[in-house]
Amino acid sequence: MTATPWVRVVIVTLNEGPLLGRCLAALLAQTDAAFEAVVVANGSDPAVLDPVLPDDARVHVVRLPENVGYSLANNIGADHDTGGPVPPFVATLNPDAFPAPDWLAELRAAVGRHPRAAAFGSLQRDDADPDRCDGLGDEMAPVCLVWRGGIRDPVPPPGRLVEGECFSACAAAALYRREAWDVVGGFDGRFFCYLDDTDLSYRLRLRGGAVVFVPTAQVRHVGSATNGVDSDFIRYHTARNRLWLSVKNTPGALFWLVLPAFVCVVLLLLARSAMRGRLVIEGKGLRDGLRGLPEAWRQRRVIQAARTVPWWSVARAMTWDPRVFLRRGARRGRVRAP
Repeated sequence: MTATPWVRVVIVTLNEGPLLGRCLAALLAQTDAAFEAVVVANGSDPAVLDPVLPDDARVHVVRLPENVGYSLANNIGADHDTGGPVPPFVATLNPDAFPAPDWLAELRAAVGRHPRAAAFGSLQRDDADPDRCDGLGDEMAPVCLVWRGGIRDPVPPPGRLVEGECFSACAAAALYRREAWDVVGGFDGRFFCYLDDTDLSYRLRLRGGAVVFVPTAQVRHVGSATNGVDSDFIRYHTARNRLWLSVKNTPGALFWLVLPAFVCVVLLLLARSAMRGRLVIEGKGLRDGLRGLPEAWRQRRVIQAARTVPWWSVARAMTWDPRVFLRRGARRGRVRAP
């Protein structure tokens, strides 16, 4: 008899085909089998999707007629009625992320060690070079520059990585407490994709939830398999969503304290994009971000009114050392000295 699922794993797919098949095979090989999976076919071509879908009662499929965006599709998957009780946890897993057999078991064990945590991130290894990091938890500077900590660094030897807080859980392989997810409303569908996971973790933090990096919960990750590495699509959404991320979430005095630096960073990024021939696409993202500021400000009023932690608590979770965020390093103390 199958155990009652403790977690729902949501996988949003467009047309990843073989990658999705590999992802699902790794998920179905988990040592902790007490899960259900919801594959959200986000405008997918059935000819690409159907051949890789497994015949397993734990896997449910939601077919959307068009691409509604990664953010909203994850919410749809999390809310889908599978016919059974709603599990107390939601996991997000990208179709180009392939979990180790004990991924869910390690996340489940971490839940017991961190009862205050609202979200948990995984150790992501570069699929093409598994000895290299794809991320040791997402980190953020006060000016809303976001990066995967330690990306492209060698993976430290076993026992050197320290379990503990990161600013945000990368949604390529993350776990969320369902109660906390519901309180903040899951992902913001307006983001469509990119920085939406940071926005979610930020809102969880503002409601008092911790975010924990779990080095023993590991996945191999291709990265940008759907939209392409450093594509115009990514550049547009990152430029737009960075504005909304800052305006919605940066609390109280911290918002006004870092605002001049944030404006300078936005202008510097525009100048860099001009030098790289990307000014038009990033300029469009910034323009549309500015057009969306009235709604972001309305959201800000709601989010800040519900905030339960002081602004300095959030500030302490950020990375203030420019040397760290300029090299996209891991959080200080993440790697134990030999």
